[in-house]
Amino acid sequence: IVNSERLIGRSRWVQYADRVGLDYDASQVPPEWHRWLQYITDDPPTTTPLKRHPWMIDNIENKTGTRQSYMPYSTVRPKIQSWQPPTSSTTAS
Repeated sequence: IVNSERLIGRSRWVQYADRVGLDYDASQVPPEWHRWLQYITDDPPTTTPLKRHPWMIDNIENKTGTRQSYMPYSTVRPKIQSWQPPTSSTTAS
């Protein structure tokens, strides 16, 4: 006999799409489903949709390690340089 009162947090989980394989990330879960998964609400977004506010943006999954990842450009010149050995007129012939 399993006491369901003792297994807190074991009744909701994510089944990622087959296209993801083992390359899944928590950022692939939309915020409305995150609320349900973390027991913030008992109503899934299919029954009670999340109220959309004008300041909300669409969920974008983490692109770290892919070509779509954010790469800031540098506005300062490099602080270190590769060493260039000195050249002397005797060695250059």
